Amino acid sequence: MKEIKLPIIMDKTAPEKILSMDEYLEFVEFNLTHNFDKDAYAKWKTLMAVNVPFKFNELA
Repeated sequence: MKEIKLPIIMDKTAPEKILSMDEYLEFVEFNLTHNFDKDAYAKWKTLMAVNVPFKFNELA
């Protein structure tokens, strides 16, 4: 098997504290309950939906 040489990233801007999975889950749940706008998401979802029927034109 061939050895893979992956780069080592030395990032000085990395956060000092890394969240545990429980802390991360708490963070995500907090953001979903307090920062997520359901009405704006529903509006965006209807704008992104394709509402034009598919029509096949045969060029031959």
